[in-house]
Amino acid sequence: MIAQIKFVRRLLLAALLVIVIAMPLRAEDAASAGIGTVAEDRQQTEDNGEVIEPVSADTEFPESRGETHTIMGATAGYRFFSLDEDAGRAAQYEYLHSSPVFNAGINSLGMDNKFVLDGMYLNEKDYHGDLSYDYKGTYRLHLRTESLFHNLFAERLFTPDAFNLFEANYLARDLVPNARYGISAEQDQAEFRYKLNDYPVHLNLGYWRQVKSGNSQLIFADHAFEPTGVNNTVYAASRRIDRQTHEGTLGLDAHLGPVDIIYGFKIRQFDNHADTPRDFYISRLDSPGGYQQHNEEPDSRYYAHTVKLHTSLTGGIVGAASYTIGKRDNRSSLTDIGGVSRTGDTLQNVAGDFVYTPCMWFSAALKYRRQEVDRDNPSTLTSIFASTPLLVRPAIDTIRDVVIATFSLRPNSLVTFKGEYKGEYTQRDNLAFWGRPGTTATVVLPENSMVNRGTLTILSRPVKGLRLKALYGYTATNHPAYGNTFDKKHDGQLLATYAYKSRWGATAYYRITRESNDSRSMTTLSLFNPSVTYAMPLQKRVNNATLSAWVSPLDRLTLTASYSLLRWKADQTVLFASIQPGSNGGATDTNQSQVFSVNSTYRYNDRLDLSLVLQQIHSRADFDPVFMSVGTTESTLGVRDMSKIKLVESSIAARADYSFNKNLTCSVEYSYRDYNDRYSSLYDGTVQIVTAQVGAKW
Repeated sequence: MIAQIKFVRRLLLAALLVIVIAMPLRAEDAASAGIGTVAEDRQQTEDNGEVIEPVSADTEFPESRGETHTIMGATAGYRFFSLDEDAGRAAQYEYLHSSPVFNAGINSLGMDNKFVLDGMYLNEKDYHGDLSYDYKGTYRLHLRTESLFHNLFAERLFTPDAFNLFEANYLARDLVPNARYGISAEQDQAEFRYKLNDYPVHLNLGYWRQVKSGNSQLIFADHAFEPTGVNNTVYAASRRIDRQTHEGTLGLDAHLGPVDIIYGFKIRQFDNHADTPRDFYISRLDSPGGYQQHNEEPDSRYYAHTVKLHTSLTGGIVGAASYTIGKRDNRSSLTDIGGVSRTGDTLQNVAGDFVYTPCMWFSAALKYRRQEVDRDNPSTLTSIFASTPLLVRPAIDTIRDVVIATFSLRPNSLVTFKGEYKGEYTQRDNLAFWGRPGTTATVVLPENSMVNRGTLTILSRPVKGLRLKALYGYTATNHPAYGNTFDKKHDGQLLATYAYKSRWGATAYYRITRESNDSRSMTTLSLFNPSVTYAMPLQKRVNNATLSAWVSPLDRLTLTASYSLLRWKADQTVLFASIQPGSNGGATDTNQSQVFSVNSTYRYNDRLDLSLVLQQIHSRADFDPVFMSVGTTESTLGVRDMSKIKLVESSIAARADYSFNKNLTCSVEYSYRDYNDRYSSLYDGTVQIVTAQVGAKW
């Protein structure tokens, strides 16, 4: 109920603000007898080959110089929910409570005033409202508010509750068993634009606010490898979510002859109003036990200045440039650890664009982007649980340059060629060896990397109704950042669409991707003495295909069927580190989803419309490492069995719309959603929704 009041209140405030702004303008317009329209009248008459004298300010005008068109509509109804088992997985983005529903809108279009207001209310967690107002193009106001709810699921901790591995005891403790989790995300946005009547200058003001509230599952561990025989516990707890992000923008843009100049200022602040978790940890060899803070979500602040320049966007040659400098600060409020709040980033972005269009069948563009990130952090941190300061790894600074060159060639109306080259060059600093008590470690990221990508696209219309698209891309990386990233990638896409009059049509799409990382895929474990290096070759294949067809056997009936396949498979050596210094072995990781859908629409007569949608999704995931035995009781068989997933998601939606007359309508909609895990029933659930509404427009 509180959310309903907030929603109505926001819309009323928005409408009141529009009235306050618009009323003085209308009074001024009446007093000045149509200021701002003389130039418009002169231009119109000159276009017609006539010349007239300027109109005196004393001349009387009708109260309205044009007809105002207004359309209003509203619907009201109720949604009924029927739930079975864990319904949150079946309908992840539904607030699972029955509630009234409303939908209303006003659209008014006049010569001077243009006003649009619409809103929708499903429940207290899912609604939106949007208001736009324009007065002669001089004042523009846009207000929007919306909310969305997301059901979150809770991971089940491992079973049995306790087991022993290499003389270490592992226990699972769920502090809130059978808890339900969900998060509500609200957004509010306000934009205002003002145009000076006598100057080519615009003032832009903006405000954006996001609020996330609810609760989620938090999993943390009280764990250490030593001493042996001490309990290591994995906990699951409920965490309150109360996050707010506020952003304000100020901008000025001016048209100065051949160029436009734009200045913008942005400030964004994130505040976490929920307390940082604090729990009891047992004593370890290197630290005393006690209640300690963990898993902090620190507050932060970001502000930036931006300057842009660009020439006319309609010429054969268009140039643009921009520069942004910003600062991001960590505003941590930890009390157990000192020094965290002294971290921050300074970001500088430079961009330049050049577009050349000498004729209608050819164009080319060159783009350049550069980003510099300078990170600051203290060399040590203090902790109330440590007797000496803690050493901190030096922050990694980065410089990234991106060059993009494109062209478009259309020799005739049947074929078009498009090409693109993208080069990305990254440099990193502060990658030297870093010492910490007892050992020496190093960052595995490369000091520099270069990624080159080229694509060629061909668009064709060989016959009437048929459209073809073919794309090939090749990407090469000299120093992959991680062992599971590629150094070579081939990408191919084919798309064909055909429509025969208004009777039938079909679409086919296929994408194939091949990634590999053979020569440079090495992982070094420097924590061990001596260090150990493992080869980590990677072969990854992605195949995506979609086929759909529609047919209209009758003038009032349309049937559509589609099938989609999303599949990727990776073969890569993985590490198993149960024993020092670990061991490596081959593994295959496969993910696949198939989507089947059938829908139909039938217009029985001018009053009754019917629709039906059926969809089923089959998903599976398999991680299959080679058999490896660890000790006398453990092996990789358990890893394979624990990672298997096989899901079936089914949904049905049916809707009927009936019009009593051109102003009064009604509708009934039924929705069924089912989530079924073939290997486990923990998250199985079903949701049925019935929505009945009555609407009117005038």
